[in-house]
Amino acid sequence: MNGIDPFNKKGFDKGWSGFILTGNPLQIMKWFSLLLLPVFISLASVQASDRINIAEDEATHSAYNGGWQAGKNSGTGFGAWLFQTAGGVGTDSHCGFFVATSTEQKDLENAGSNGKALGMFANGVDFEVACAFRSFDAPLAVGDSFSLLMECGEFIKKFETDDSRPGVIGFSLRTGAAADAWDDFQNGARLQFGFYQGEGNFQVFDGEADHDTGVPFTAGGVSVTVTLVTPDTYNLEITTLDTKETKKLEGRKLAGDAGAPIDSFAIYNQDGETSDAYFNGFQVSRVASAIPR
Repeated sequence: MNGIDPFNKKGFDKGWSGFILTGNPLQIMKWFSLLLLPVFISLASVQASDRINIAEDEATHSAYNGGWQAGKNSGTGFGAWLFQTAGGVGTDSHCGFFVATSTEQKDLENAGSNGKALGMFANGVDFEVACAFRSFDAPLAVGDSFSLLMECGEFIKKFETDDSRPGVIGFSLRTGAAADAWDDFQNGARLQFGFYQGEGNFQVFDGEADHDTGVPFTAGGVSVTVTLVTPDTYNLEITTLDTKETKKLEGRKLAGDAGAPIDSFAIYNQDGETSDAYFNGFQVSRVASAIPR
């Protein structure tokens, strides 16, 4: 019998090294290629999908034990937090930042890690805003994924005399790191994602004409991942934290100047009223093979 004789008793006694290889060398090579091809395919698949976090932060880190304040630089891969607010003047106008716990904030259900998340409140008779800015240690590279957890409730007025402008709770990815005023969240924005008052679905504002993600708002929160495909296109993945349903929007165009880097992000609660906004699980991941060794 030419090739590998699998019935050779001596071969089985000694394992693979004891098999008798006879016949045409090309036939032997063919046998080995058929045996090893699935292994090579499997290894290549693992390497392509294996990702490593190059930046991460969450509310359970010890830096937040004393609260969430501007200037804190918890985790790795990010710059320090910068805060801006609007309103909050007088006894009926409030906005600010805090570390939320599921024991004190009963509406924090899924976005917390060990029951903790970063919280933002903005309520009262004015148009109150709490906005937090943070830079990346290095701009996002093609193939990088930025992700976070976000959770909030419906927009319900705290006062009948509240400002009539619609609120929004969400985040933006930006070119540059301007943080001199609360509305700098849109300065250099390449995309903005959030829950917009009056809309039933989460919205994304980028370089596309259609802003509706098709994902219905849920008070159970969402995990949002933005993966940079080219300097000017990205894939968006939204997973509901309560039902674990995932929606993927691929090949979307970014807003802003062509080729402009993504240097920072902003998270915000703009007149959320009775709904506080919770954020957590900030990460930037990169394909392992793209990291220099």
